[in-house]
Amino acid sequence: MQRMNPSGRRVASCGGAIVVLLGLTVVAHAQPADRGKSEKASPQGVTDLISVAGGGEIRGAVVKRFPDGSLDVAVQRDWLAAHAPEVSEVLGAEERRQTKVVMEALAKRLAAAIAALPESRTRTLGLLRREADRVDDCLAVAEEAGDRDAAQQSAEEGAGRGDRPIRPRAARRGESQFTLLRIAPKRVTKVRPSGQDAQRIARWAWSERLEDVEGRSAADLTKELKARGIDPRSPPPGLGERLPPLPQDDREWAARMALVEDALGDTVAFQGFGDTVMKVGEAEGGLAGILPQLGRLLGGGNGGLGLGGLGLDEFLDGLKGAGLPGAQANPAATPGGANPAGKPAERWLVSARAQAAEAGHYRATRVNVDAANGRAEVESVFEARMPDGSWETIWREVRAADAARANEAAVERITADERVSGLLQTIRGIGLVNEASIMQAIRVGAATSTAQGEIDTAFNDFRSRHVQRLDGPPLRWDGR
Repeated sequence: MQRMNPSGRRVASCGGAIVVLLGLTVVAHAQPADRGKSEKASPQGVTDLISVAGGGEIRGAVVKRFPDGSLDVAVQRDWLAAHAPEVSEVLGAEERRQTKVVMEALAKRLAAAIAALPESRTRTLGLLRREADRVDDCLAVAEEAGDRDAAQQSAEEGAGRGDRPIRPRAARRGESQFTLLRIAPKRVTKVRPSGQDAQRIARWAWSERLEDVEGRSAADLTKELKARGIDPRSPPPGLGERLPPLPQDDREWAARMALVEDALGDTVAFQGFGDTVMKVGEAEGGLAGILPQLGRLLGGGNGGLGLGGLGLDEFLDGLKGAGLPGAQANPAATPGGANPAGKPAERWLVSARAQAAEAGHYRATRVNVDAANGRAEVESVFEARMPDGSWETIWREVRAADAARANEAAVERITADERVSGLLQTIRGIGLVNEASIMQAIRVGAATSTAQGEIDTAFNDFRSRHVQRLDGPPLRWDGR
């Protein structure tokens, strides 16, 4: 993402790296207008409110809580500049120095990744080369900013700072909307979370860059958002790209590149039931995946009505022979790598890891059928192999599928499908399953199809957020 400065020159969206301000001594007095007032609590507004030792407050969004009690808090730069200008200036200079380090490391990684790919990988190379160009722009901005900071520091040391005003925000190029403060535990006296509804309003307001989000009420912000045609109750957009980019260790880089490969290179996908998964191709998706589930619900084993001996298993075997995703014996005897954190891997993931060992990444989706209660559960994971050979789950989503909440349009599509009709004809020919049970199975299948679609959308959104820019937003999993 790029913008134009007043002179018309292109400015890269670079941002800076996290700065650990031990103790936040100056921020402890970040609300000078409130000094000398009573201890009455400030209005909450829509932001998280962190009270710090010394009587000050930080208004923003807590993005991470650490076991030792320290916090990472995203704060708008404009708010910090207005309420703690000294800290804002020090923070900006430090971030600009760290930005250069972060971008130099990213440039080296991009160069290595580009050199390792053949020219036939046009889509992946296109992304990497665009990122390399953006990083070059960021480094140029960082170099200019470093020169200005050095000149300013030299002037201050020669003349004394005195009461010189803080350099205007408009003169600071290449900075992200938010900065990231890490507040030491001894400085945190109280945290007042804003609540889910208020957080949605704040994220929408920040996304629209409304004025003074931190100081306005939920009702006031809601009124302005609605005037812009925005329903603040709807899911807000992600703001991760507006945070400063952070240094990435080798694990995070491996996970991010696995997402890039999944999006632009080789997609490795598995589907199955329970502990059994098998590799599938794009042509095997859609309603074909419902067939084995209907078999399980109505007699194909694994929790069905026990009619497998009456011909249904043979029918499903025929579907598998046609290349549809049915059940099969676990093809893997050993995992494709070490298990994360020393924990035994779930059997379905052991199978998927072995089959995806060469690719180094995969997405696996399974359905757990509860035939007796007319329900199913859809679970999906994305895993990447780490530099040490271990596999780690980068993303996981679970959705329930209930026959009572099945989409009627999905029910109609399933019953109209020729392959499903053939299965139902066989089941009805057996004569031991009543029509009500058949319709319940179809509705569970329809609900499963809907849940699968929702999970696919959630994964695509997650993947998209983390591959548009390869320096952010931060990619975190397992509480890191």
